[in-house]
Parts: sequence; C-alpha cells; structure tokens
Amino acid sequence: MEARNLRNMTVAQTPLLGEENTPLHAPPNGGTGFESATPRHQVSFTPNPLATPMRQGITDGSETPRAGGAAATPLRTPLRDNLSINPEEYLVGETLREPHLRASSSKHTLKAGLMSLPKPENNFELLVPDEDDEDAEAGASSVEDAAERDARLKRLREEEERKALARRSLPVRRGLPRPANVDVSSLLAKLNVDDEGTSDAELEAQRLMNSELAELIHHDSIAHPLPGTTRPGASVSAYLPPDDDALQLASELIHLELATLVGFPSATSGQVKEGLLKLAKTEPISQEFSWASIRQTLVYDSSTQVWVTPSTLSDEARIAGYSSLLEENRGSMTREASKVAKLEKKLGVTLGGYQMRAQALSTRITTAFDGLQQSKLEREAFSRLRTNESAVGPRRVETLREEVQSLEHREKMLQMRYAELVSEKEEAETRLSDLEDKLMAEAEAINEAHLAETEAVC
Repeated sequence: MEARNLRNMTVAQTPLLGEENTPLHAPPNGGTGFESATPRHQVSFTPNPLATPMRQGITDGSETPRAGGAAATPLRTPLRDNLSINPEEYLVGETLREPHLRASSSKHTLKAGLMSLPKPENNFELLVPDEDDEDAEAGASSVEDAAERDARLKRLREEEERKALARRSLPVRRGLPRPANVDVSSLLAKLNVDDEGTSDAELEAQRLMNSELAELIHHDSIAHPLPGTTRPGASVSAYLPPDDDALQLASELIHLELATLVGFPSATSGQVKEGLLKLAKTEPISQEFSWASIRQTLVYDSSTQVWVTPSTLSDEARIAGYSSLLEENRGSMTREASKVAKLEKKLGVTLGGYQMRAQALSTRITTAFDGLQQSKLEREAFSRLRTNESAVGPRRVETLREEVQSLEHREKMLQMRYAELVSEKEEAETRLSDLEDKLMAEAEAINEAHLAETEAVC
C-alpha cells in the first residue's frame, strides 16, 4: 500500500489538469502511506488548542470537576467586544450563552429603548427663497467644475492646434516636394521677370506675390527643415504669417474666382477641382500654360536643382541634368522594386495556400477539359462510324455472306476431291501390296530353283 500510494502521488495527474484527487489507501496499521520507505505506525499530530481542555483539575474546593467548566468542554473562540455593544452579563460569567440567545436579547433591548423615545411631532416649516436672490447668490458663489474647466481648456488647445496647422503652407501639410535650402535673393531674381505689355500695377502686384512666395518658402525651410539642410536646428524664421481672417478672406476670394472661371460660382471645392481638370483637358490655352506642356520645353539643372530654359545651360550641364534625372529615376525604381518584392513576399506568405489551391484546381480543370475534348472527339468519331456502319454494314454483311457461301461450296468440293484422292491412294496401295507379294513369290521361286541347281551340281 505504501508503494502504491507513492506511485499514485508520482504518476497521477493533479486536479489542475482536470483530473480527480489522487486516491490514497491507508495501511491497516496506520501511517501516512507515502512518507518514507519504512513508514511510521503512529504519527504525532500538532495539538489544537481550541479542541483541548486547558486544564483538568479546576474544582470548587471539591474533588469533582465543575459541571460545564473549562475542564469539561473544549476551549471556544473568545468573544470580542471592542465596540462595547454586548452587555457585561454576556462577557462576565463562568459559562457563555448561545449566540442566537444573545442576538435575540440585544434586539429586544434595542427595541424597548427605541419605543421609550418621544414621538415626532412633524411640525416643519418650509421657507422658499426668492428667485432673484437665489440667482444672485448662485452667480456670486458658483465655482466652475474641474471637469468642465478641463474640457474647455482642451477645446481651446485643439482649436489653437487646428489654427496652427491651418497656418502652414499646402506643401508642408500635404508633404509635397520643396527645397531644403532656399536663397531668397536668387529666387526673387528668377521670379521677377518683366514681361512686355504688362502694366506697372500688375508688375508691382506680381513682385509683391513673388516676395511673399519667396519668404514663405524660406520660412518653411527653416520652421520645417528637410534632410540635407545646411541651417542649424536653432534657427528662427523672421517671417510673420498673415492674419487668419485675411487668409480666410483670400481663400474665399480665390475659390470664388476659380468657381466663376469654371462657370459655377456656387460650386464646392471638389466641383471646382473637377471643373479645372476638365477645362485643362479641353481648352487649348489652358493646355498651353499647364505644367505638363511647359515642362517639355525646360531642362533640369543639377547644380541648382531647378527647371530652366535650355538656352541658359551648356551641353555639359544638360547632360549632367539628364544623368541626375536618370539616376533619380533608377533610385525610385529600385525603391519601388524593393517595396514590391516585400509586398510580393508578404502576399506569398498570406496567399501561398490559396495559390497552391488555385494551381491544383487549374491543373484539374485543364485535365478535365482535355479529357472532355478527347471524349467529345471520340464521341463524334464513333457517331460517324455508327452512321457509316449503318449504311455500309448490310452491304458488307451480304458480301461476307456470299464469300462464306462460296468458301463453303469450295470446301465441299475440296472435301469431295480429298475423298476421291484418298480412295485412289488406298487403291494404289492395295495394288502395290499385291505387286510386292507377287514379286516376293517369284523371287522365292527363283531362289529355290537356284538352290536346287546348286545341289545337283554338287
């Protein structure tokens, strides 16, 4: 039994794995069953002080113990009365009363004490203050709730962030290409080109727009630097952005002008974009001044990284610009190829099972289609053969029947001829045997005559 208990404790699963408790079998002479190779027959347990009499010899001056004393019953849990709720008669005494009796007695005592209280008169008087006074006091003493204050401050911060984002230029917000380093003087020199037939007011307006554009590009290169910039990180731009109301008014005026150009003054921004795209595709003037058409007439300067007219560059500079564009396109193709390879690898991992299943289904479909084609050809061939046989079969059968009849007739004639030859053979053999017998008889007669002559001579 000891060995069995030890094996059950070692091999059997625990209740944590969904099994039942390990069954243990106690030896007939006691013992734990698995404590050692030689288990003990008597085990000493830790005594329980709550179930052991505290002393056995408490008496009232006599030799017999007191009935109901501590020596007669086990020691109970001590009664704790930290709040002094129970009366002293339940705490002091040689014996303790039952808990339900104490609870009933305390309930009756509490009920009697409550009944001795005077009855309420319920003679209340309600005073309603004036509304004006109440509003004035509320306005004077009201304090804004912390949650409402935090929500208001959050709304203000979000509004400021939205306005700060709206103040940025469109290339920064949309992540469009822009120069990392900007030379304002050279940029203004390239932008301020006097066109013939332009009034002074238009030239002045164009110069103001070019100056604002150059300062804005310079501000973007400082406030939102790009990789490759030569300016330190602590540089501060001196550009002062225009007022938000002025920007909003300018945006509305530009939108109104574009909508009027399209032909729908009340059109939305999306409709204006669609109208401008259609106008650029249909109108020859718009196509003439579009960037796609203008770019065909420009060349790329790799030193300044701008598009200029071909007359301002030499042949070597043009070749360098074309080489730079080619290298840029190659780099872009390489990056796109690496991205596509990674995407193909991910798609291969995700769709590998589907591709294998599709390939297996394609193979089965191809095989089934080939079998169908072969079966169709065989069916058509056998259909034609059946038609031909239905037309030619009776004639062939008749021909074969006639041939069979002729062969049967020939066979009969040959059998008859064979019978005649057999009979002639037998007759010839009979004649031959008769001739042989006759020759033998003549030969014997000649021998006998010769013998007789020989004997007569002797």
